[in-house]
Amino acid sequence: MSYWKHISLHKYDTSEKGFTQAAYDELVAKGYAKVIEEDELEVLAQYHMEKFRNWMRPLDNVPPDSHITIKMPDVKSKSEKV
Repeated sequence: MSYWKHISLHKYDTSEKGFTQAAYDELVAKGYAKVIEEDELEVLAQYHMEKFRNWMRPLDNVPPDSHITIKMPDVKSKSEKV
């Protein structure tokens, strides 16, 4: 069973940035980019990266972590978006 359905994880760097990019690309492939804004997609990708880490932890006999930290992207005001 594979956690990723739309991307090949081996094509990504094995760093936090690489796994977050993989999660982002998976969400885009699932169609999330059509219904949520970019900043929401970035936060959701971080959540899915942490969810993947918890999915992998039992393989190393490490219990899943119930606390995650999401780095919020910079939010632009409406006047900056124009």
